[in-house]
Amino acid sequence: MERLLFEPQDTLFFRDGRPFNQGEGNAGVESLFPPSPRTMVGAARVAWARARGWAGKGRWIDAIGSDLGGDESELVGLNFYGPLLELDGELVFPAPASLIGIDDSKDCPQKTILLHPGPPMHCDLGDSVQLPVPDVNDDIKGRKLLDGWYLIKTGLEKVLKGESPDRTDWVKQSSLWVNEPKVGNQISSETGTTEQGMLYSTRHIRLQDGVKLVMGIEGDLEGFPDETQIPLGGEARSAWLSKKTDGLSLPSLQLAADGENLRYAIHVLTPLNPKKPPEPGQKEFEGLPGKVISACLPRVQRWGGWDSKSFQPDPIKPHLAPGSVIFIEAKASEIQNIQKYHGKNIGQRKSWGFGLITIGQWN
Repeated sequence: MERLLFEPQDTLFFRDGRPFNQGEGNAGVESLFPPSPRTMVGAARVAWARARGWAGKGRWIDAIGSDLGGDESELVGLNFYGPLLELDGELVFPAPASLIGIDDSKDCPQKTILLHPGPPMHCDLGDSVQLPVPDVNDDIKGRKLLDGWYLIKTGLEKVLKGESPDRTDWVKQSSLWVNEPKVGNQISSETGTTEQGMLYSTRHIRLQDGVKLVMGIEGDLEGFPDETQIPLGGEARSAWLSKKTDGLSLPSLQLAADGENLRYAIHVLTPLNPKKPPEPGQKEFEGLPGKVISACLPRVQRWGGWDSKSFQPDPIKPHLAPGSVIFIEAKASEIQNIQKYHGKNIGQRKSWGFGLITIGQWN
């Protein structure tokens, strides 16, 4: 695996799926961040195609298209991982939804505790559902999901072991990026003046100093530029793309069997679009051995894309958000099969970077 670094030269804009047409209430359109893997992979492939002789418009010649993975839903011969965020050369990861705490500090959340599947109970999901609960002696008063917080690598490794992070493991979202409002107006190509009634406003993303977007890439990268300037996201904002020979430094695998049983947790790092959402009792979720016991799921994200063949948007589909945690119980004899999934992509469009996961354990 090699690593692609994206360093914006200005603000970035990655709009959501809401209408962005005149008269349809598009004031203050938000950016979704981190952006979709499709957006980042598209920017990387465009840079690669230009380095191979593509003029920047029209279809790729067959020789280029086949080397860059083609136009299939799953790329051929290429695998991307990410995008993730890097702060001062170190990856940071969204706080897992199984971790709750008191968010009243600028430095780090206070009194964090981990949730795990509880005793079977009857609810609208079934007769013997194990909902996420804290330990018996833990007081959850005032604690909530830690939305807007990130963990450095050592912090996530502690969670994968079934432990709470230290104070120094936390990074506030505002230390990574801030929203920046922008106002624009359409310019007439004939007169060079503003068009009547075409004023709009958006909210861009400005990365803080030392923050970059990063993706892992596997495959035959012959002809991929070591450094180049690329357009990235909406309004063709500029970014500097550089290729590094080292891969992603993900948290180490944390997995141990307890007798004949193996209780492990899938931690989602990039949006995951499974063939079927996780449900209690579901077997072999996305091919992973074992039975789904429970899950901690933040609000679902909705991602679409752009079909460059038909020149129209792709349907928007729901994805499990980064930070989602799925608890599974398997036989200890399956440990080697489970280990293979650590640091890999699962679900649909996995070669594009969707569904990157790490694996830990739960008690």
